[in-house]
Amino acid sequence: MTLRRETKHVTAAKIIGMTGTRVTIITARGRLMIIPLTKKNRHDRLMMASLKDIWREGIWIPVNTKLKRFFRSDWLTQPATVK
Repeated sequence: MTLRRETKHVTAAKIIGMTGTRVTIITARGRLMIIPLTKKNRHDRLMMASLKDIWREGIWIPVNTKLKRFFRSDWLTQPATVK
C-alpha cells in the first residue's frame, strides 16, 4: 500500500465534539477547528454513525484544513493494478 503524498492542507485530526450540524476536531498540532456538515452528510445515517464511532474510539482521521472537510477515504491510496 502507498501513502498519499503529504500536503500542507492535510493533517491528522481527532473528533472532540459533535452537534447535528458540525463536528469539532483538534489537529495533531493542537489547532481546534469546526467542520460543518452538509445537508447530505447530516441525512446519511451510515456516515453519522461512523463519525460517532470514530469519536467514541478516539481514532485520528485525515482532514483538509483549507476546505474544512473530511475525506471520503482514509490515508491510503487505491492499490496499484497488477499487470
